[in-house]
Amino acid sequence: MGVVAKGIQITRAVKNVGRLRQIVATFGRKGFGNVIERLGLSSMMPNRLLRWTEAGSEKAFAVRLRESFEELGPTFVKLGQILSMRPDLVPEHVIAELIKLQDNVAPLETSVVRGIIEAELKRPIDAVFRSFEDQPLAAASIGQVHAGVLLTGEEVVIKVQRPEIRKTIESDIALLMFLAELLEKYFPELRIFNPTVFVEEFFKTLSFELDYKVEANNVAKIGKNLESFPDVVVPKVHRDLSTHLILVQERLRGMSVNDFGALERAGVNRKKIATLGAKIFLHSVLKHGVFHGDLHGGNFFILPGDRLGIIDFGIVGRLSQRSRDQLSTMILALIQEDYETLCFTYAELGSVDGAIDFEGFQREVRNTLSPYLGLTLNEVNTGRVLIEATKIAAKYQIRVPADWMLVFKAIVTLEGLGRQLDPNFDVISIAQELVGDLVAIQYSPDRWKSEAINLFKDSSSLIQSLPRHARWWLRKMSKNDYAFEWVSPDVRALSEQIESGSKRMSHSFHAVALLISGALLLTSSIEPKWLDMPLIGLIPFVLGLLWIIRAR
Repeated sequence: MGVVAKGIQITRAVKNVGRLRQIVATFGRKGFGNVIERLGLSSMMPNRLLRWTEAGSEKAFAVRLRESFEELGPTFVKLGQILSMRPDLVPEHVIAELIKLQDNVAPLETSVVRGIIEAELKRPIDAVFRSFEDQPLAAASIGQVHAGVLLTGEEVVIKVQRPEIRKTIESDIALLMFLAELLEKYFPELRIFNPTVFVEEFFKTLSFELDYKVEANNVAKIGKNLESFPDVVVPKVHRDLSTHLILVQERLRGMSVNDFGALERAGVNRKKIATLGAKIFLHSVLKHGVFHGDLHGGNFFILPGDRLGIIDFGIVGRLSQRSRDQLSTMILALIQEDYETLCFTYAELGSVDGAIDFEGFQREVRNTLSPYLGLTLNEVNTGRVLIEATKIAAKYQIRVPADWMLVFKAIVTLEGLGRQLDPNFDVISIAQELVGDLVAIQYSPDRWKSEAINLFKDSSSLIQSLPRHARWWLRKMSKNDYAFEWVSPDVRALSEQIESGSKRMSHSFHAVALLISGALLLTSSIEPKWLDMPLIGLIPFVLGLLWIIRAR
């Protein structure tokens, strides 16, 4: 986080001392006085709360935490909901309680809702909607949803953001960052979890959720990515009627995927629905790297013709091409029961501070996951296996990115829902075909060409900057007052290191030259070819690559 941004947060924290007192008092009343004392904030608690052995502290830790979040409002409710998606950071019994967090808020006054819509659209509601239902379909902490009908006769839902909610959340985030820094300072055992980094990621997630233009773009992007699935319906967004504070989209009418009795009575092909849900999720994650991050039964509808409708794209995860390749490797490792490869992939994927005990990590993963060996794939909860491995990784200071946890959590949810719809549901077998195709693409000639071009671009930038830096260094050396002096207890050893480094640099320059020339020629159509790649480019490219490996 930048210095300016951090300065703004500190200023907000100072300005919101009253809110900080409220936060401290709430946690103190719920029996967290010992934590407040360690943070050095006990002076901010009213005297009657200084004794934290009151009856409230007798409740389970998880219950007290959930109640505290609920009392403190929207930001903390969202924080608890995000924490419930991080089994790598939060114990399961706490997650089970945080999942109960609900946005228990009163709906906005009708006049306020209509005022926001008219201000955003710059025209009266009657000029846009044939009808508008004042009673909301749902009311949450950030916004609420109303039904309406456009002048064209199309049924829509209108999501309206609560006034001043952004300012409230930004103020609370500043206080959360302040508290996270105190946690890192006074609770050294929590530093491995990077509380300040978590708050930054949380703020970024909330910022996207607060911008309905971003959500509109998410809906459109995922809808386009799923065009190859005719039985999947993503609501159409009316971008001309959507702003940063309101979102107007097609209304989907259907049965809830959780209403198993209604599905049975309607003769819905439950196996088809379960398989379709898994396919579109895996397709979004592995092929496009943009996926729905809040998959649960409430966000799925069964439409006529056994079609699957998806709603609520406020939380969307994103994976880079490299991350998608790694996830494909992980799934293959699970299929082949190759836990060594699974562990290596975790180590590559997580940000590791210093050296880790990889043998210990691998051994613990193998011991933890060994009960799953020999079970058929539809008897294994794949998401749970990945989460268990992630928890072990956290113990060895391998931190998995938040978007990966969204993937793992979604797999757990999908597997639970899928097996309720179809007892023989098996997400791994569904993934196997797609993963095989993606791995083939990963090592295809086209992918090699693309990687070679990227390497050429990076190397070209390096080559272009070298003469400039060399010229600057020579100019500095040529000055009369320039002095260059080595002071070392072992000049000979240092001289040998310099000579060795010079040779290595010389080898590297030659290797880069071969790589660049090879990369350029790989894009040509000169015969002969091998695997659709011209040998005249492939040979210098491979030689350059081998030279670099040898020079290391």
